[in-house]
Amino acid sequence: MEGKVNENMLSLQQIMDRVAAGMTKEEATTLLAEQVAEIVKLGVSEEEATRRILANIGYFAGYYSQEIADRAYDLFNTEHPIFGRTHPTPEEALRLGMEWGKRSRERSQP
Repeated sequence: MEGKVNENMLSLQQIMDRVAAGMTKEEATTLLAEQVAEIVKLGVSEEEATRRILANIGYFAGYYSQEIADRAYDLFNTEHPIFGRTHPTPEEALRLGMEWGKRSRERSQP
């Protein structure tokens, strides 16, 4: 099934558009369950599917205003995978990203 397009999956842009439009916690919970179920159909465990979608929402929210990002973090009980719930300046983001990359590289060394 790898590479198969699933029409029921929403893009991160579509999810964030709903967040920006005032999505409720109940709607977010339903949306998350539906999106996780679609990923599970591709052969991924529910736990891994949930981890992936929340990490992606958290990452993508970082491109939005602090208000919208915080709303997404609260609605989905997630955070940016590198910055957490902080809103770093571009300089801080570069430093944090480089530190994360270094740690990631060190973990992958034999």
